[in-house]
Amino acid sequence: MADGDTSAGHDAGSSSNADTTAPTASTDAVEPPYRIVLNSIDEWLASLEFSVREIEAAVAGGLAGGFQAALVLQLYDTDAIRRVGGGFGSPTLDGGWIAMFALGVLFALPFSLVVSRSIDSFVGTVMALSSRNEPLRRLLTPLLKRSALATTTFALGNGYGIVVGAVGVLFLVPGWLPVAMGVSTPFSNATVAGVVGVLAWAIYGGTIGLVYGLILES
Repeated sequence: MADGDTSAGHDAGSSSNADTTAPTASTDAVEPPYRIVLNSIDEWLASLEFSVREIEAAVAGGLAGGFQAALVLQLYDTDAIRRVGGGFGSPTLDGGWIAMFALGVLFALPFSLVVSRSIDSFVGTVMALSSRNEPLRRLLTPLLKRSALATTTFALGNGYGIVVGAVGVLFLVPGWLPVAMGVSTPFSNATVAGVVGVLAWAIYGGTIGLVYGLILES
């Protein structure tokens, strides 16, 4: 009888322990929703961390690119620079140039993120194309030997500048000028001026990429 009571007590104790620990295990396994969201945000912020050198390179590239873009716009149409300044409350040449420098730096800051996210796939695509294209391989080989990073970021910058120019010139500017200056500009402004604007920003992007790559390689 004693053995039976002991085994029964042991079984009851085991059941009691199991009942006590089971909720704890299930509670530990399920994180509160807010904790899951905070973890996701922490991971995203960690992916956006840049070195001071990268930020300096992006700012320098943005200033150089802004200068190039402003020069192209002024050579085509001086009023185009004034309109850029007018969009920020200063429709003058000085206001336009300051605005272009500011926009150059603003649009350059996300460039580091674009490079870090796309450089591997871009290089892989270029290598695959050059392996099947002899003229392209002859063109790229000396450039890559001289400055592989700057050559790559220059190409990425050109594409980045075209996207910035297309979105800005064809959509953002027509939406913003009526608000800032009372000037009506049609959306999808596919005119000669619009094409020149996209070209100016493409040159801007290439300049960002070149300066960015050269600074990081130095």
